[in-house]
Amino acid sequence: MEALLNVAIFMPLVASVLVAIVRKEIFSKLLALITSIAGFLITLTIFIAFPWDASGFQFTTKIDWIPQLGISYHVGVDGMAVSLLLLTSLIFIVVYVWSWRISQRPNLFIALFLALQGACMGVFSSLDFFLFYLFWEGMLIPMYYIIGIWGHDRKVYAANKFFIYTFFGSLFLLLGIASLIVYGYFIDGKLSFDYLYHSSKTYPILLQYVAFIAFGIGFAVKVPMWPFHTWLPDAHVEAPTAGSVVLAAVLLKMGTFGFVRYSLELFPDASRELATLVFTLSLISIIYAAMMALAQNHIKKLIAYSSISHMGMVTLGTFANDVNALNGAIFMMVAHGLSSAALFMSAGFIYDRIHSYNMEDLGGLAGYLPKLAVVFMLAGLAGIGFPGLAGFVGEFLILLGTFKNFPFWAFIAGSGIVLSAVYFLHMYRKTMFEEETISDYRKQKWQTLRDLEPYHIISFVAILASAFLLGLYPYPFVKTIEQTSRYIIGG
Repeated sequence: MEALLNVAIFMPLVASVLVAIVRKEIFSKLLALITSIAGFLITLTIFIAFPWDASGFQFTTKIDWIPQLGISYHVGVDGMAVSLLLLTSLIFIVVYVWSWRISQRPNLFIALFLALQGACMGVFSSLDFFLFYLFWEGMLIPMYYIIGIWGHDRKVYAANKFFIYTFFGSLFLLLGIASLIVYGYFIDGKLSFDYLYHSSKTYPILLQYVAFIAFGIGFAVKVPMWPFHTWLPDAHVEAPTAGSVVLAAVLLKMGTFGFVRYSLELFPDASRELATLVFTLSLISIIYAAMMALAQNHIKKLIAYSSISHMGMVTLGTFANDVNALNGAIFMMVAHGLSSAALFMSAGFIYDRIHSYNMEDLGGLAGYLPKLAVVFMLAGLAGIGFPGLAGFVGEFLILLGTFKNFPFWAFIAGSGIVLSAVYFLHMYRKTMFEEETISDYRKQKWQTLRDLEPYHIISFVAILASAFLLGLYPYPFVKTIEQTSRYIIGG
């Protein structure tokens, strides 16, 4: 299994280089699809073989890289990491299938996504600070070009804003890492970037506060939490559909992953003492972003604000100091990855057919695109936590665990679930119904609209079937995730 994990990380990176060298469209598309399917089968194998009752990280590989500085190639997975690796590999299959007909610089497009896939796999697997930061920064470059080249009207502005915000957060993350390395050097007289070495230490409370804030800013920008959220709506609005899918389903999870992996484990005292601050920012994100979503006429901007709201729910559960809440937060990362991917695919399909994201230009599409109407509704129900779909399990566990220790915060956060139903139903009504609001010219023009094609259907089925699976039979996923929760919180 150790070898399989390394293959899952480096196979997309090698494929990216091959695509850049060969530069044949059909070769690039087939290689990307084969690589992604192989990666999914590998991560599924690791997930199935993962021991629920084991403690700590499994399937680890550690090779000295720069021993003079205490840097090594050290990777491994716990219950959270293996779940996010499985989500990542599935999402990239969907991206390559969805983008099968791309014609604008397809080789570069696919090479960038393969590089991005490898970086994402590396972030979730790294057990060395230097390696983690290398992959963390590495994913920034492909996404910058994906938005800047294949985006819409204000793509360069959105790409620059994405880069500046993320790089700003990364500088604080780097300072936080440096503070731990320097402390370890002064205490033990050796340099070490190894995560397990640092997680075994008990840091003084002042260092915990400083490092928690430094790490926290880096992760909060990526989530994104209020007030670091403003880059996300612009990035989503201008990004191509495939870029929005990966951004919402995978990249946002790096921030919440970082809070669980680093903040809770390395700075437990600061995490408890500063929980009220995180709760406050989380609730602002939940309520404010939901209200902003309700005020939007742009479909992608509405979905972007909904992602901010849902990520606020994840950070709330992360710091509730309860196993159920942390289980729900990690489960919600996966559930939101599925629902947000399906929602952005629906929005992208509408744009491909209508060439507008503005709800004022739409209406009555259910009568002309009935297949889209069905999958769009299912995607929305997954997003608002409808019973039987993955989002319900995550939200239920978060609120259950949070209510146990912080009933007031849980009650306020619950209102975000109600608001999510309001803004989704508002968007669905404005786009799929209200046919009387569109002109006769549009009605005649829309008679020729083509509904979902096979490659669209394959993409939606992969995502929505996974959402139903996690919603109807969450037991193996919760048990796998619980391995992380009990390791961090205890019990």
